[in-house]
Amino acid sequence: MLKRDIKNVNYLYFLGGFVEGEGSMSVSVTIHKDFKYGVNIQPIFNVTQHKKGLDILNSFKELFVEGSVLQKSGSPDIFVYTLKGYKKIIKEVLPFLETYVCPFSCKIEEYSIFRQIVLQSSEGKQKDKETLIELVKLAYALQGKGKTRKRELPEILAIIEDKNAYFNTPQPKAVALAFGRVKKGWATRIIK
Repeated sequence: MLKRDIKNVNYLYFLGGFVEGEGSMSVSVTIHKDFKYGVNIQPIFNVTQHKKGLDILNSFKELFVEGSVLQKSGSPDIFVYTLKGYKKIIKEVLPFLETYVCPFSCKIEEYSIFRQIVLQSSEGKQKDKETLIELVKLAYALQGKGKTRKRELPEILAIIEDKNAYFNTPQPKAVALAFGRVKKGWATRIIK
């Protein structure tokens, strides 16, 4: 293995290989009544490694100057380097990806979508309802490693269209919790 040296161009290509195999570019979509349209997006860059590869993850932290290396929830031997936020990603991650990953990558389409979301977010485009809708659709177009989102796209789009209708309507789980302990199938019977 190459000596850990983030100034060595060969080591940077080595790290690029880890991004290709174990990295992901994603966009979290969160909801909250205090967000202008009830929805917020945040780009996230991750690289995952077994605990034996912690030096590699720490190399990303050193290279990008920020981010965190944490144990993956539910997997004691797996760790994840994570960097969030469009400003940090534009400054550090995009130039790295364009130089050391993209020329050899099979993730070009994923990168292109991610880059578009990051750059438009940096321009404040998510503050416009129609552009936020387009950015959310792009975020849902990103292909993760088999993961599904907590909420379907139509639900997120409905929140953007009328957040008050969503947040002022009791949600099934909230109704069940208001009546006490939730039992399997019990919440469904209350709602129907």
